[in-house]
Amino acid sequence: MAHPGLLHKYSAQVAFEFNPCGQKKVIVVIGGLSDGLLTVEFAPGLARAVEKLNFSVLQIQMRSSYKGWGTSSLDTDVEDIKKLLEYLRSPEGGSRETIIIMGFSTGSQDVMHYLLRHSNSIEGGIFCAPVSDREGQDPKDLEKLNPKAQEMVANGQGNEMLPMNYASYVFDTPITAYRWCSLHVKGGDDDYFSTDLSQEFFASTFGKIDKPFLVAYNELDEHVPKNVDKPELLKRWQSVSDPKYWSKNSGIVKGSTHTVAQPEAQQHLFQRVLGFLKEYSF
Repeated sequence: MAHPGLLHKYSAQVAFEFNPCGQKKVIVVIGGLSDGLLTVEFAPGLARAVEKLNFSVLQIQMRSSYKGWGTSSLDTDVEDIKKLLEYLRSPEGGSRETIIIMGFSTGSQDVMHYLLRHSNSIEGGIFCAPVSDREGQDPKDLEKLNPKAQEMVANGQGNEMLPMNYASYVFDTPITAYRWCSLHVKGGDDDYFSTDLSQEFFASTFGKIDKPFLVAYNELDEHVPKNVDKPELLKRWQSVSDPKYWSKNSGIVKGSTHTVAQPEAQQHLFQRVLGFLKEYSF
């Protein structure tokens, strides 16, 4: 399906802005593993939903987009996001006054990483489908696969590629030892949302966010183990968060699988996002 909009080119990167373009307020959508331009299913609908509050929606393409994530990191994603935001604040990028970053899936890790480092450059953040890549894998597979990757990282070979059999566990994507460990070892750089992390850890992440944020967790997310109590996990995150910044519109997106593919689920997500934008008068 064709989506009308504007392709922005800046700093050797691109981002796509859905119609209506050029609003002074903008939501930047950050996709998950293997996403690229126009692959986040709900983004065009979100643009139509937030138009009434004078927001535009952009989706960023990063160095880690498509198959690039296997050789990338959250740090490089944050660099890419920062460049886009600097461009958007400039006259060339539309002199945007309000910027919310919205991560989908692993994009939520980017949002957390960004909020903990550069919160002064944005007005707020949204976590959509913030799941644990580690808990999404079979623990028996990780027991078998993690030691080699960890050994390579320990030996200073973190940026070297793992054998090709590893790719079959991660969307057939060639992957470095570092990125494998970041996603699949407890305490890795990507390991922000696992249920077995301590309250002390969550206090060092959710508890340190100093801008308004919304958490939208999908009710039927197939990447979340069946035994995870989703409302309880949200309560754990909320309990360590500053009540000024934890949005009261956070919660479970009813009937939604991981990609928010269902039209009713998309509408429920959009209601939460609109509620969040109104709640903080963005």
